[in-house]
Amino acid sequence: MNRETLKAWFFLFRPWSYTATLVPFFVAAGLFGSQTARWGRWGVGFFCGLLFQATVNLLNTWGDERSGVDAVPGAVRTTPQVHDGLVSMRALFIAAACCAFASGALGTGLCFFRANGGWHVDWPLLAAGFVGFLGATNYSTGIKFKYRGLGVPFVAFLMGPLEIFVAGELLRPHATFAALVAGLAPGAMSGFCILALPIAALVCVIMHGNDMRDIPTDRAAGITTPSTFLGPRGALSLYWICHLLPYLVCMRVVLTGRLAFLLPFLALPLTARTLWKATAVYRSMPENPPWRGFERASGGIHGIFGILYAAAFAWLRMKT
Repeated sequence: MNRETLKAWFFLFRPWSYTATLVPFFVAAGLFGSQTARWGRWGVGFFCGLLFQATVNLLNTWGDERSGVDAVPGAVRTTPQVHDGLVSMRALFIAAACCAFASGALGTGLCFFRANGGWHVDWPLLAAGFVGFLGATNYSTGIKFKYRGLGVPFVAFLMGPLEIFVAGELLRPHATFAALVAGLAPGAMSGFCILALPIAALVCVIMHGNDMRDIPTDRAAGITTPSTFLGPRGALSLYWICHLLPYLVCMRVVLTGRLAFLLPFLALPLTARTLWKATAVYRSMPENPPWRGFERASGGIHGIFGILYAAAFAWLRMKT
């Protein structure tokens, strides 16, 4: 395998996007971690999550090539390696299938754990993993949520509350399920879903930033996304809401006396700069704003905010 081929595979796997897996696992570590936590299972689960995301990334490129989405004039090819002939469609599908098989096998193994002298099946974890597997294999293939206007909310759910729940369940089997059913996280700080909302919103905004860029070409290809449905002005409003919602959740927690949740506000200057730039681009050409690079900017905010958010949980847990 020559250097150009290795470089092509690097871009097809998109390792820079793996903060979408890293952040939920770190948040779960801050939320549910303890001296008795099963950190080995958490580590294997994290690797499994990376394989799941690799499956999505590879199948996304494969699905886009098959559907002809990137062939629309003016479309931005984020991974042109297949189109340029550096990697074949067959090799791409085999790589995706291998990642899916490895993640599925590892994930199934993690659903069995030993406690009280015997082996047990973690049914909530098995169910969550099955939902995740369906999501990974039906994003741009199979059901094709991405092309039916459901890509953004579906990814927000998978990489937000579902993945935080999975990572927490690996650390403390059944404890996170009890917390979710009760509607409360440990310490009765707030509802589990509310605590997962910032991460879901910021994953959502990464996908939405990509869709904002592709409004004209998605419409030409007949693809429905929240951005094509709302139009440029509505898409920008949703971009603002998804960026600011995490800070509103943190402020709510701060007002209950948990000052550790001021930490994520260190990312606010980056958020403000990104929102100002997106708005300036819209004002320069309201009918067809040339939004470029905002998915990367939002991805950086997601990573920084997420680590600070996880640190806030860990800090709070150490003080209690």
